[in-house]
Amino acid sequence: MNISKKFLILFTLLFLFTTNIAFADPNADLRAAYQRKDYRTVFRIASEFAKKGDPAGEYILGELYRQGTGVKKNLWTAGQWYKKAAAKNHPIAMYALGSMYATGQGAKKNPKLAFQLYKKAAAKGLPDAYRGLGIMYENGHGTKKNMGAAIHWYEKAANKGMTDVQIMLSERFLNGAGVKRNFNKAFQYAKKAEKSGHPGVNYLLGLMYANGLGTKKNPSLAFRNMKIAADKKVILAYYSLGAMYIKGVGVKKNPYHAFNWFKKAAEKNIPLAQHNLGLMYLEGRGTKKNPYHAFQWLSKSAKKGLPASMFLLGDLYVDGIGVRKNYGQALAWYRKAAKAGVPLAIYSVGAMYANGYGVKRDFRQARIWFQKAAKKNVAVAKQALQRLNAAKK
Repeated sequence: MNISKKFLILFTLLFLFTTNIAFADPNADLRAAYQRKDYRTVFRIASEFAKKGDPAGEYILGELYRQGTGVKKNLWTAGQWYKKAAAKNHPIAMYALGSMYATGQGAKKNPKLAFQLYKKAAAKGLPDAYRGLGIMYENGHGTKKNMGAAIHWYEKAANKGMTDVQIMLSERFLNGAGVKRNFNKAFQYAKKAEKSGHPGVNYLLGLMYANGLGTKKNPSLAFRNMKIAADKKVILAYYSLGAMYIKGVGVKKNPYHAFNWFKKAAEKNIPLAQHNLGLMYLEGRGTKKNPYHAFQWLSKSAKKGLPASMFLLGDLYVDGIGVRKNYGQALAWYRKAAKAGVPLAIYSVGAMYANGYGVKRDFRQARIWFQKAAKKNVAVAKQALQRLNAAKK
């Protein structure tokens, strides 16, 4: 979930009547018109406020022109009204105008000016501006890159209840992305966002409860949260549920359900799910054995760079399972897996040289590969070296 990258493209829709700084003198008729979505009336009343130089009225006109509600959409005109309100220190107008300068929508792109406006809005306590400053510090837009400052502003926004930032910070602290890994903070921010009903929160909580990260292990809460996330179509949760059904984490082991969840995830191009689905077809676990399907799914995950799949694909080519025997292809996949550090793949490359499969027999090369595998404590590699040494004598 790379939430932060989206912020500079779309600035937050600011609802007109949910903040006590939207109006200098709230008007019941204006509120009523907005609630019944009578935007023409909203436009008329806001215009009357704006003519008197009221910054809230000017800001509202900017919003109406930006959204094209009650009036024809015109970003340039929206920007002019935002400027009037911003000049009178209207916080949301300053933020909205800053967003225009940040994105180049409705105004010529000017990151430095955007940064200055965000700073002014932040000084007035506007959470959106906190988040905006975090993005600008992180990306070096309008100011020097400063990840420490970015996290500072993100945390201020999160602590003001901004759910999207809470989720983003939880994920970052969980994975150590751009910040020192901190499981306690990851869990705390996820809990803050829990009431929002955002499925991404349930996925993160599921992971943390399952692994005891930032909280005590709680398999039942892990499963419950992951199921909520999966039911709301969080693709990574499909894979995690499959793993939970296989291992019996928070739920009774059920290979059939595991297979179905892995299949859902595999069809959405999750490599680990494709690998596990291939294995289940290979072993006949949760489904009937089907070597052809096993080969097809393992091919997909191997081509996506999953080392375990590369190794297994080599085995399938050697044994002709789900595909015609092809030692050349087997060796190629073993080499890829060996390069990725799979110990048995390193041994298998040696075995191919020793037997002359897919390559000219070469005991010297076989010995080199067996020695590499032996250093990784592969027992069969040590045995193979003993046989080679005995044959040499």
